[in-house]
Amino acid sequence: LLVTFGNGVHMARSAARILEAEGTGCTVLDLMWLSPLPERTLAELAATYDAVLVVDETRRSGGGGEGVVTALVEAGVDVPVARVASADSYVPLGPAAATVLLQVDEVVEAARRVVSRGRRRAASPRR
Repeated sequence: LLVTFGNGVHMARSAARILEAEGTGCTVLDLMWLSPLPERTLAELAATYDAVLVVDETRRSGGGGEGVVTALVEAGVDVPVARVASADSYVPLGPAAATVLLQVDEVVEAARRVVSRGRRRAASPRR
């Protein structure tokens, strides 16, 4: 499950197409709003997936994705959860944006890592 908002929706959909071509099924959840965050619905949905990646186009520190991850942790969602976000920086304009803002290839790599954690977890015996 790729959970995102704003411009992250386009990146997540692009990443999902790449991952699906590799054999990893993906669903993109567009939160559409962050306040109030639909915590219960988000947690219930996330729990039905093998892994969750929060795609946050904003800065790593203080970005919207932090609240999403916190909601999932506090709800006790028992699947691997990860977050990929833009670098902590001033927001650049023009070509400089590509040096710190989140890119599709970063979303794909982060999704591969969290899916791998989910697969390893599913293959190991539960305690």
